[in-house]
Amino acid sequence: MPDEDPAALSAPHHIGSALLHLIFPAPCHTCGLPLDRGRRGPLCSRCWQGLEHSPLDGCARCGQPLTAAGADRPLCSRCRARPDAFVIARAPFLYRESGTVRAAVLLAKHAGHLGLLRALAEALAREGPTYLPIENWEGLIPVPLHWRRRWRRGLNQAEVLARAVGQRHGLPVIRRALVRTRPTPPQHGGPEARRQNVQDAFRVRRPDQVVGRRLLLIDDVFTTGATADACATALGAAGATAVGVLTLARVA
Repeated sequence: MPDEDPAALSAPHHIGSALLHLIFPAPCHTCGLPLDRGRRGPLCSRCWQGLEHSPLDGCARCGQPLTAAGADRPLCSRCRARPDAFVIARAPFLYRESGTVRAAVLLAKHAGHLGLLRALAEALAREGPTYLPIENWEGLIPVPLHWRRRWRRGLNQAEVLARAVGQRHGLPVIRRALVRTRPTPPQHGGPEARRQNVQDAFRVRRPDQVVGRRLLLIDDVFTTGATADACATALGAAGATAVGVLTLARVA
């Protein structure tokens, strides 16, 4: 009996799966409605279009939405209370506890939805310049994961975001200059606990790629700014002339 073609054997299975999906479309992971043609990975087009944008008139340094009117280009209470090693931080989307942005970020980062992560990266590359002039910077630094976490996760989401920004705006992604020296626990708690968690957790391994350059840190979420500040401190100590921060989203 001649060997059968594995592709031919699997074809009926693929056809059957496609027909089943047409009859019973998979639900959106956030709203539960059927996925449609405008889907982005596990998100339907309605949820994707509902990603909440940050306001353009937030805190002059960190971009935090301001709840009350103030002086021209005011600082929020966080930035009035403490200095930062970065000069500016911006994010095009708002990360709320029950929001679609939070659901999308967690699905992309922890559930292996690479297609969704790439769609979010393209959104950051497209929307980012509205909030922070990309042309003012000379290189992109993705916030590094410790090698053990990167190995378990299979990728560093900050690198995927940085590649999309770099490709769209012609900036180099400098992957190996900044490293995480210890496997810090996931960030939680208040600002002081978060600062202690990442204190001295980053080191510049390639100062020649940093010295004299204006560098833009790239990450997925800005919460209290502790991680961004720790990275910017290490980059500044290694000779970077300025460090900015561009994240996909910020906690509101």
